[in-house]
Amino acid sequence: MKDKYIKIMLILVAGWSLGFLHNSLSVKPKLEALQAEMDTIASQRDEARQLVSTVKRVTVKTTAYSNDPVSINVARWRDQRTATNTFARRGVVAADWRVFPPGTRFYIPGYGEAVVEDRGGAIKGLHLDLFVDSVQEAMKWGVKELPVYLIEKGRRT
Repeated sequence: MKDKYIKIMLILVAGWSLGFLHNSLSVKPKLEALQAEMDTIASQRDEARQLVSTVKRVTVKTTAYSNDPVSINVARWRDQRTATNTFARRGVVAADWRVFPPGTRFYIPGYGEAVVEDRGGAIKGLHLDLFVDSVQEAMKWGVKELPVYLIEKGRRT
């Protein structure tokens, strides 16, 4: 009986040792992966804090334009090129470069992220003209006073 008891105890201890060894081997990589994920999250959090601290809220007049003749009434400007010689596309805005120089980045509620790459004769002061895909979309946008978020100021040329 005593031998049987000792045998059972040895089996339990061996099983427990193997289980402990197996668990410790499988837990360590999981802990390392979890630590790496926590480091990534902390880094992203720090980047977000830095971005939020640099973002400035500005209320501006917004309008919209497209490459349609109704929006652009001078034929030579309908070549789909902006004043910075890039192609007009969604995400491009025209601005008064004395206020918002080329390269200035915004987040515009209802439109998304945008970059100043164009200017227009009627765009003066705190006014942004957003490029949209069609004249119908431009008409639907209309004229709005909006708080926009200046993410990064461009450089004066």
